[in-house]
Amino acid sequence: MRKLIALLVFVSLFTVACGGGKFTVDVEEAPTYKDGESSPIVFSLSDGDELITGADMSATLEMARMDHGTIEVIFTDVGDGTYSGEVELPMAGEWIANVIINVDGKEVEKTVTFDVNEG
Repeated sequence: MRKLIALLVFVSLFTVACGGGKFTVDVEEAPTYKDGESSPIVFSLSDGDELITGADMSATLEMARMDHGTIEVIFTDVGDGTYSGEVELPMAGEWIANVIINVDGKEVEKTVTFDVNEG
């Protein structure tokens, strides 16, 4: 019985820590690559059909198939569930964003993949 209670407590804590994972992050505007220049990156944040505003959002970007290290991006809430940041990337190609969302005291992590074209 104790093992069952411990397992239920663990599962409950894991679900709360992960925020339930209901949020969806979509790429509204992928950055472009131009040597030495930054470009905007825009994500939208929703929970089902509801757009989420007022969240703190950041991301760590890394290239999918090459090692260029990681690049940190801090996003600004621009309204209507849209979050914008600026990033200078070392090259075009497929990129992965590990997005951290803090909303209403909950932290959720999401992974988004997108293509960067030369601009």
